[in-house]
Amino acid sequence: MKLKMFITAALSILLMTASACSIFITVPPTASTPGLHLTIAVPTQTNSGLQPATATPTTREPTIEQATATMEELPTETETPWPTVASQPAAPAQLPSGTKIQLDEIHMVNQVGGWGISGGLLLKTADGGRTWREITPATGQADRVYAVFLDAQTTWMVFSMGGQVDNPLIIHHTTDGGNTWTYNQGPPIYTQVVSDTTWAEFATLDARNIWMLVRGVYVGAGTHYNHELFHSTDGGITWISQDGEISDDYTGMVFADENFGVRTLQTIGFYGPGAPTYDVTIDGGTTWENRELPPPPGAPNLFNDYPYCESYQPILLSTQSIHMLVGCFYYSDPPTQFTSYQYTTQDGGTTWTMVHLPAKVLASQSTLFYFDAQNALLLGKNMYKSTDGGQTWIYVQTVSWQAQLTFVDPLHGWATGGLPGEKALVSTIDGGKKWVLVKPTIAP
Repeated sequence: MKLKMFITAALSILLMTASACSIFITVPPTASTPGLHLTIAVPTQTNSGLQPATATPTTREPTIEQATATMEELPTETETPWPTVASQPAAPAQLPSGTKIQLDEIHMVNQVGGWGISGGLLLKTADGGRTWREITPATGQADRVYAVFLDAQTTWMVFSMGGQVDNPLIIHHTTDGGNTWTYNQGPPIYTQVVSDTTWAEFATLDARNIWMLVRGVYVGAGTHYNHELFHSTDGGITWISQDGEISDDYTGMVFADENFGVRTLQTIGFYGPGAPTYDVTIDGGTTWENRELPPPPGAPNLFNDYPYCESYQPILLSTQSIHMLVGCFYYSDPPTQFTSYQYTTQDGGTTWTMVHLPAKVLASQSTLFYFDAQNALLLGKNMYKSTDGGQTWIYVQTVSWQAQLTFVDPLHGWATGGLPGEKALVSTIDGGKKWVLVKPTIAP
């Protein structure tokens, strides 16, 4: 567990003394967006020799007690009405028609429609990213937006200014593509996350269930992360805090239904070698169980051979079907010695299969997409595709840029990246083999 109990206690002491310490600021991680991910060049090849192996982890699924009831005891199933909240129009546009824009993030929902973030502006496109219109909610000053997008009409978002999310939290919500907005009702939501830098990460299941992880980081005599998890079951009108005792550097959070969710995490620090772990909830995020992953059968000493082994990019195809990446490395930025695996379970984590990924795959800087049980993309400095559920990976292409990527199917994708002030948007219609420059502007 990488001395987790010891570190948790030590960090609690650090928090109590943080106000008297010299604290330094880190660049906020792009955790809600799997970061700027990319690709590199090698000859086309099929990694057909990579075969999965099966191992049994040291932990077991929690036992769930089954209860019975007579027909008279069963509650009557009724639909809970949603609260009614008056909507407000979006803020007036700030940029004139034809203005060239640079996107920090892009999230497409189909081949023509999607959402974009540029600084403190929320944008929408209906022509594949060529033109955009402003749909930002009316609010105070902001230089950063954190959001999650369910479909072409529905999103939830919060604002940030100067590296700090709003506190109290104002979670804006639209169901008509940004023409009008509502926001959370009831008493003000004051988050307990107080750090050098704070930000928000979201997970959405459907139009009613949304989770928001407010995160923060202190950097000083050791880096300390903290968080507070909120859950809404009425589309974002009301939120419940699900604050937990454990706070780690989470690398992903997803839910398969209202109850079952997975968080991956890294524990980079002076902790020494150890097994990578992940968190599981079976009660919608109220409680989480930390579980260790087993080493690959072909590399039983893997977790001792590398100082760091971490979990990334969880994908849930169901409560039983889970994919994630595991990366082991020596610390440098970027790591120069590393190895990466895909871990897959079809029984909720009781047993795992591991596939050793191509040598140039760096799990910590790769994005994993699953479009169905068979078709997947693994996008980093080198791009790969799989048509057999991740058992084998075929090289696609290498690029020289780092970018945040979005794909709507195995062929159609977009990427935005580059230095501040020099960001570029590109798109592909052949799964990443060829990329075309897009020059986004504000729509007439």
